Amino acid sequence: MNTVALAFDLGGTELRGALIERGGDVVARVSAPTLAGAGSEAVIGQIITLADKLLKEHPQAKVTGIGMCAPGPLDPKAGIVIGPPTLAGWHNVPLIDILSRQFGLPVRLENDANAAALGEWRFGAGRGAGSLVFVTVSTGIGGGVVADGHIYHGRRGLAAEIGHM
Repeated sequence: MNTVALAFDLGGTELRGALIERGGDVVARVSAPTLAGAGSEAVIGQIITLADKLLKEHPQAKVTGIGMCAPGPLDPKAGIVIGPPTLAGWHNVPLIDILSRQFGLPVRLENDANAAALGEWRFGAGRGAGSLVFVTVSTGIGGGVVADGHIYHGRRGLAAEIGHM
């Protein structure tokens, strides 16, 4: 098996995880209803459980890192989930630190709408476009901007947070 990343999409209603090859091919998927009202410790426990399940089912996987997307607002540089309205008890949670200590791997945190925008730009409807604006309406409302192949975060990391204006 090629090298893979552990990828997680933390949503207000569903937590999804996957092993993904560098080219974007999904090797395996898992999901569970998010324990959104139970607080950050319970949900982080869910993330760890799903990751362990993926790794147990694919012991040959060479995991190089973890990509985590979560609803905003969040600080992707510091790796902190600031306080999304769809997740009770998530106030300034240092998610990158927690997960990197748990797994001994580098972790990247990104706003879920930004991650979706980059995915569409790289693999989906926006493939080949110079720039892209993405809007999502799900448990929350969000947006992402990709300009010249890079997520536009803005000065405070909250660009395109249209659900928090």
